[in-house]
Amino acid sequence: MRNMLYTGAAIVAIAAVAPVQAQETTSSVRGTVASGGAPVAGATVTITHEPTGTATEVTTGSDGGYSANGLRIGGPFTVVVAADGYEGSQVTEITLNAGQALRLPINIEKSSEIIVTASKSGGLEVSTGPITALNREDIEGVTSLNRDIRDLARRDPFATIDLANSRTIEVAGQNGRLNRFSVDGVQFSDDFGLNNGGLPTSRGPVPLDAIEQFSVKVAPFDVSEGDFQGGAINVLLRSGSNKLRGSGFFSYTDQSLTGGISRPTPTNPTGRIALEFDSKQYGGIVSGPLVKDKLFFMLAYEKTEESDPFDSGPPGQGFSDPIPNLLESQVTEISGIAQSRYSYDTLGIIRNGVEQDEKLVAKLDWNVSDDHRASLTYIRNIGTQANQRNTSSSTSTPTIGLTSTGYELSEEVNSGVFQLNSTWSDRFSTEVRASYRDYNRGQVPYGPKTIGEVAVCVDPTNPAGNSLTSCTVGQPRVFFGPDQFRHSNALNTDNLSIDFTAKLEAGNHSFKALAGYTKTNVLNLFVPSSLGVFYFDSVADFRNGNANRLTYQNAVPSLNPNDGAAGFSGASYTFGLQDDWQITDKLQLTIGGRYDLFGNDVSPPLNPNFLARNGFTNRATFDGRGVFQPRVGFNWEATDRLILRGGVGVFAGGTPD
Repeated sequence: MRNMLYTGAAIVAIAAVAPVQAQETTSSVRGTVASGGAPVAGATVTITHEPTGTATEVTTGSDGGYSANGLRIGGPFTVVVAADGYEGSQVTEITLNAGQALRLPINIEKSSEIIVTASKSGGLEVSTGPITALNREDIEGVTSLNRDIRDLARRDPFATIDLANSRTIEVAGQNGRLNRFSVDGVQFSDDFGLNNGGLPTSRGPVPLDAIEQFSVKVAPFDVSEGDFQGGAINVLLRSGSNKLRGSGFFSYTDQSLTGGISRPTPTNPTGRIALEFDSKQYGGIVSGPLVKDKLFFMLAYEKTEESDPFDSGPPGQGFSDPIPNLLESQVTEISGIAQSRYSYDTLGIIRNGVEQDEKLVAKLDWNVSDDHRASLTYIRNIGTQANQRNTSSSTSTPTIGLTSTGYELSEEVNSGVFQLNSTWSDRFSTEVRASYRDYNRGQVPYGPKTIGEVAVCVDPTNPAGNSLTSCTVGQPRVFFGPDQFRHSNALNTDNLSIDFTAKLEAGNHSFKALAGYTKTNVLNLFVPSSLGVFYFDSVADFRNGNANRLTYQNAVPSLNPNDGAAGFSGASYTFGLQDDWQITDKLQLTIGGRYDLFGNDVSPPLNPNFLARNGFTNRATFDGRGVFQPRVGFNWEATDRLILRGGVGVFAGGTPD
């Protein structure tokens, strides 16, 4: 376990497996009702979500305080206060953000006649730690040519996008794999850490139109936030309302809508590039009531289809970065020998890579009663992406990978979430969430697996004195057949999580307790070179079947690569307790801690050679290990124009399985 320090903000510790997800998906309103500076007890505060008519009613205590938890996000909300002997008061145009309590003090006046007065919200959102939160209006104002969720994240001053590394989201300078990405409270991070971007698919799992709120948090001191060291990136989905609404979009581009001249190079003095590609995106969203004021639906869909040109290929073929010293006739000759001598179709030069991404989100919201609200969400994301392998325009070691050595990366995510929010009294409320996610990743070569990876040096014959296992400097190598890392490669992970949160209001104190359980199963097959990797030092050797180098590995003793798959599971348990203490009207202190405990009921087989070399066994796991994460944060409204927020805490997790 290693530690890392956020400058003046938080201590970070790595844990071995993703713990329970308990991040906030609802909002809350807290405050006091007073008259002439004196608290008003017994006043009725009604908070209504206008789009759905969902109303929550609470009564002020002896101190005039009130609190409503488990509210929907977004808005607008209207707050109405009624008390015998006092004028009525109404506050409108309130928008609520997930996990950020709105502190809303309300003053009412004595009167023999009830007169309703209205005003816009003048409340203060309470949050400890840096946060960037975008509501629906903000999201619609963000320019995103690719409709990429990363374009929302980059609005946070702590977030940067590494364009040279799969558009990785780096928060506070941390590796993108150490972020936590969630949708409606469900972990959607890349469990296994194969995607540099940290997301389970290359473009993100949900349509942009389906997002109600998006937030990036750096060192949030609320104990609900866990399993990250970089940043907590949370997406909350839209819900239906009493009005039927819908929208759609379509966009298209191709080579005729872009330039065809680049910077001249020695191999392309004119700078002209003749590439063929196209891209189209389309989708839409529809939402509305199934039963007015009771049952609502939201359905969103988005699809992307792109044909992208690859950068490198033989000179004169329209590639922006030609392979030095390579002629198309040499590729044709080697492909012909492969067909006649080895009965293998190299599939020729790969020019375009096709990418597809499809997203579907369906959500039901049910106002079970005045005190109970349930939701059910289904999310499906399928993505495929073409990959070119073994191609380099290096002048010393040029290479080209033909179509058969390329592969299609496929990713499929299916998840479901059930959530129940219950208000048991004016002071006590609970939230229960259960979720399941299944992730499948495949890497399928374009060429059939009837041969291994083959590399042929384009030298007509072996030059005298040259190495038999490496090509002459500057001479290209032509690759075909399944890439060695795609011979036996597949991954499946699934997660089952159950979270419980309880909140208790006690005067100036708001207590929160949470408990959760997550079970993660992993099946990872990765046996490279199980079909063999062959190198031929010349075209003549290739024609005669004389391989100069062979690399081969497999599971032993069966020689069945499936026996080399790693199958394991892990469990995590989270417990947390927190007190939000409203010390004064201007100062709130948050004190809490969470504990993540890890379980693993399977140990690796004993390796006696490892034991002999190191003096300890290879069978230790993270079973029984845990990390305690104390946190303290404050929110001080120093003046009407100055708010100070800060704190210190330990954050653990974010390590891929």
